[in-house]
Amino acid sequence: MNLEAERAALGALLKDHELMDECYLSAADFSEEEDHRTIFKVLQYAKEHFEGVKDPFDPVLLVSQWGERLQKIGGMTRLINLRSSVPTTADFSHYQQSVRSARIQREIQEIGQQIASSGGGDLSELQLKMNKLAELQRGQSGSGYVHMATTLEGHEHTIMRRAESKGVTGAKTANDEISQMSGGHQPGDLEIIAARPSMGKTQYVLNDMDAVTKAGWSAIIFSLEMRSLKLVERLVACIGGIKNKKIKSGLMSDNDWDSYSKAVEIIASRNLYIDDTPGATVEYVRQQVKQLKKKHSKLVVYVDYLQFLNTERKFTKNHERIAYITKVLKGIAREFEVCVVAISAVGRDPEKRPDKRPLLSDLRESGDIESDADVVTFLYRDEYYNADTAKKGIVELIVAKGRDIGTGTFEMIFQSDTGRFINLTKEEKEKLAEKVRQHEQAHSKR
Repeated sequence: MNLEAERAALGALLKDHELMDECYLSAADFSEEEDHRTIFKVLQYAKEHFEGVKDPFDPVLLVSQWGERLQKIGGMTRLINLRSSVPTTADFSHYQQSVRSARIQREIQEIGQQIASSGGGDLSELQLKMNKLAELQRGQSGSGYVHMATTLEGHEHTIMRRAESKGVTGAKTANDEISQMSGGHQPGDLEIIAARPSMGKTQYVLNDMDAVTKAGWSAIIFSLEMRSLKLVERLVACIGGIKNKKIKSGLMSDNDWDSYSKAVEIIASRNLYIDDTPGATVEYVRQQVKQLKKKHSKLVVYVDYLQFLNTERKFTKNHERIAYITKVLKGIAREFEVCVVAISAVGRDPEKRPDKRPLLSDLRESGDIESDADVVTFLYRDEYYNADTAKKGIVELIVAKGRDIGTGTFEMIFQSDTGRFINLTKEEKEKLAEKVRQHEQAHSKR
């Protein structure tokens, strides 16, 4: 712990607020002693929200905004003393480097204590902590740039591991073709699953969670629209191949009960989590992901759905709220190295077109969602609009945006009574293509 360096860093920031632009520290870098962490959080907030003010770190302004909070830790006198204790801001880079180094040493000691007390502990958790320390050390220079060659150190081993995984380097998705195209759900990515109502968005996500956890990953879904029991019942029906209406009515045969028992055993054996906290905020989601990531290094996070997610911040316009939430979700994906999959609503514009398939511009608050997402996949069922379609029981997965992976359309069988999404075999794809061709020929002759 280097309290002197912390005082100097805070004093320099109070003396020159523009130093915050080159400050790579976070509140976690400061100790809770002498309330340094609280003071830094106040400065962070002031810098962000007092834009345009000549000196957002003016002690008078800060105390007027956070009077009671700051009075408890010394008030204006404390802030003035901190600011005057630093004769020059020229050494700010040295101050913050010392603060970061002290934090790294604290965390190294904690890891050593954990290893000593647990005989090694959870190796995956320890590896995550060591990776985090490496990131902190890389950020210590205050400059984010590195020579490109340094990013390729040990890269040949990464390529070899990709080859061993047969191309699926992330968590396997519900659709085999998308898994091959994308390499699976990739840590750090924000994916959007979107569709008009009744297309099966939530049900597809449940199938996806089944595939993810079957492959050994962990998954959590934040259910903002549906209570947990109802959602888990759907997952039981999907895994067990039981008709949803039988579970709802309770009128199940002996075979259904056998399938039910097996499905419940499967769910119990996997790392499947659900959180249906009413009015959940994106800040709450971040806290829960942070805790769960400590237990499970390979994690996929689902949000059902994006437009129902709240935030502790206040916005007058809904599109601004969604823009902020998608950026935070993307930040969660990158910070904790998880894949975040969020369900999104689609506007009514597809209903007005001859071809009802949704486009990126149909996403509600589309500009922000589209720009922040790494992958956007639309679900489309032609039978919903066309009674005589050749694609009865078929759902199209339209990858409309795929950063680094491209785009494409893939088809699956959708069993609406059980909620199962089933991959098509090569023979089934050929038969479907021929059926569609014959259907189009028949229509063209009319």
